[in-house]
Amino acid sequence: MDRTRRRRVPAYTGKASVLFPVLTGLLLLLAPTLRTGLYASETDPVRLLGTVVDEYGMPVADLDVTIWSDSEPIQIIQTDASGLFELVLPAAGEYRLSLNKVGFFRLEDQKILLRDGTNEFSFTVNHEFELHEQTDVYSSSENIKPQETSRSHTLIAREIRDIPVKSTYDLRSSLQVLPDVVRDNEGQLHIAGGRTRETQYLLDGFDIGDPVTGNLSVRINVDSVQNVEVESGRFGTRFSNGGAGVLAIDTIAGDDRWRAGATDFLPGISMQDGPELTSWYPRLTLSGPIRKGKVWFSDALSLQRTLSIVDDLPDEEDSISQWAGDNMLRTQVKLTPKYVIQGNFLYNQRNASNMGLNPYSPISTTRNLKAYRSFFSIKQQIWTERVFYELGIAGDVGHDETLPHGSLPYQVTPEGSAGNHYETLRQKMRHWQGFGSVTLPTRRWHGTHDLQFGFDASTVSWTHTSVRNEIQVLRADDSLSQQTLFSGAPEFRLGNTTLGFYVHDTWSIVNGLVLQFGLRDDWSRLLQRHLVSPRFAVNLLPFDGDRTKFTIAWGIFQQPLTLDMLGPAYDQHRFDTFYDPAGSPLEPYPVTSRFLLSDTSLRQSRFYTTSAALEQKLGKSSRFKIDFTQRNGRLGLAYDKVENDPSESVFVLQNHRRDRHRSLQISFQHLFSDKTSLTANYTRSSTWTNRVFDYTLDTLVFSPQESGPPVWDTPNRFVSSGWTPAPFWNLLLSYYFEYRTGFPFSVVNERQQVVGAANSMRYPDFVSLNAGAEKRFKFLTREWAVRFTIINLISRENPDSVVNNIDSPNFMKYAGGQKRSLNLRIRLVG
Repeated sequence: MDRTRRRRVPAYTGKASVLFPVLTGLLLLLAPTLRTGLYASETDPVRLLGTVVDEYGMPVADLDVTIWSDSEPIQIIQTDASGLFELVLPAAGEYRLSLNKVGFFRLEDQKILLRDGTNEFSFTVNHEFELHEQTDVYSSSENIKPQETSRSHTLIAREIRDIPVKSTYDLRSSLQVLPDVVRDNEGQLHIAGGRTRETQYLLDGFDIGDPVTGNLSVRINVDSVQNVEVESGRFGTRFSNGGAGVLAIDTIAGDDRWRAGATDFLPGISMQDGPELTSWYPRLTLSGPIRKGKVWFSDALSLQRTLSIVDDLPDEEDSISQWAGDNMLRTQVKLTPKYVIQGNFLYNQRNASNMGLNPYSPISTTRNLKAYRSFFSIKQQIWTERVFYELGIAGDVGHDETLPHGSLPYQVTPEGSAGNHYETLRQKMRHWQGFGSVTLPTRRWHGTHDLQFGFDASTVSWTHTSVRNEIQVLRADDSLSQQTLFSGAPEFRLGNTTLGFYVHDTWSIVNGLVLQFGLRDDWSRLLQRHLVSPRFAVNLLPFDGDRTKFTIAWGIFQQPLTLDMLGPAYDQHRFDTFYDPAGSPLEPYPVTSRFLLSDTSLRQSRFYTTSAALEQKLGKSSRFKIDFTQRNGRLGLAYDKVENDPSESVFVLQNHRRDRHRSLQISFQHLFSDKTSLTANYTRSSTWTNRVFDYTLDTLVFSPQESGPPVWDTPNRFVSSGWTPAPFWNLLLSYYFEYRTGFPFSVVNERQQVVGAANSMRYPDFVSLNAGAEKRFKFLTREWAVRFTIINLISRENPDSVVNNIDSPNFMKYAGGQKRSLNLRIRLVG
């Protein structure tokens, strides 16, 4: 007989809210059949008021509280946004209590003595860190959360550390193990079928996306990451810039114990052309108290030294060299038990030579890169009684320059390229942002309500300077096929300011029925328009034990205007002349290409997203989930090639793009123990747009816009990962498997015109299996960990580049991709 039953107080989770009218009415009709007695009256004999905070004194939301006694059945509730929970029990006496949330150490079997009347208790849970002793127990996501409506997936520090991926120093490599995250052939991330800029990227609550493009271009030491959460389809109104999803990164703050770590501190050596230092990715971490119980810090330094040798090129001209580094410093000050200030400083620097080198592009055609970026933030968190306040400001400053090796014309041939790269590029970016929120205590009206109000504001500026030289396209007989020149002002400046307000409510009507609803209002200085975004969601848990949950949601999600969309309209003009085999120019010539803004006012792009999910707990430690999402993009911004004089190619930025994404995702997770886990996820999806091409001055396709799948579309994708301690040699074994449909691409001719339908061809299907084994040991009084990882164990060719020019003798020749390799990682654990 199942002795488990739940009583809950509402917990604000920051996710999307309540349902559209027809479904809401249907569920309200079902409400009388649901279990009653969620909230007992204040006349009941024993009332427990609990508070759960972390080691810094900040509230911990969405934490499972399990309580039982010898005479009472198990009851499970969740904390609200202020870390509070409330429970009415039938009798006084001794009870036992456990606290559990992923990313925190589990607090188990705590004895509490409850008396008649109101009993107040406070509990502290600690964030996870890497275990050196065996006394602490990791938490796990065993239970279904009645208040949570979002479609979310989380990676915590030990999963980032233990799941074997190609580049363990690159956080983006670890993120692709999540079922909603796809990494394209350019290394960019796509969340739930969206463009890279259609995801909001957060670092400790602040927007960390590229100020100009919105992409995730910043580097962060993976050893400083506490957890990463990806939300898509359903998320709350506090997120302003995520049309397709939200990717939130939380970092380690340090505690009262000194901790130090080092990873990959030994460089690699290549014997290909004699002994030579090759790739080296050392990472160092240090954290601890500045003043115990009051002030803490954590610092994470990462260096990346990459040397890649390209076969079939002459000595001294066959290597790509890159030095990059990043440092993440975080401090946390506890001014009072309920007032904490957090400060972050992240610095990135990168120097690279011979970018773009390959067997078909010699060293003269490559570029050198210098770039830096500084991000700093301050956040205040104040907790007064049952009200939680949060206020933060941040700045983001960056500069980069890309320099060619000379000023000779850049030549494109059927066999590759020659000459010098045509563009010298310098950019400066500035981004200032601020936000604030207030979470109110629980209100009672036809159930209970948790309310949150907030605002966010930002201003961005961009200075772009580009000097472009001549481009020549040659035929196989070296005759000139096309000549490209550029003219116009080399520099422009752009900026924008945005402001948004939101309100969010979590309404628990009766036991088993939770509605969430919210409203956002966003304004942009460039567009001079407001966009109101309502979002609704509902959870229905119809059976005792809360082992089954149905979720339905609908919402409008805005996609902010990024400055790189406007950039081409302020950039130079391009002039192309085409020649016949005899060397005579073809009429009309030259063809002038220019970018313009629409004569009518641009409008805010938006997505209308509908989703539904079924979550089922199987046994004690397994969960099954099926999730459907339908997202329709409207008023999307894209440049259209308009009909004009044959001697002109005019591209106008307009709100004509329409996107469509459908996905059905099936997920399974089984927890054998807190150190043994298995997950498997299959996603069937379809992504389509009526504007396939993203025209720019440098990547111009001389064809009108077409409809079709975008280049990251993956109709079928299966990912699975797991880890377990081995029964021999005290090893930790882990694996990661991925299968997906190959990415689509278009075929072009020598005049850069699309042949056939856009993105009608596909790469071969991608299949990869990675396996790892880690051994810990003591040496010089320290604990060390050595890990061997086999990447692409099955040695499948997974190309990531192709010759798509139908006039090339190498047409449809695939290249690139990860070969089977053995990686060694050495860590100083502590």
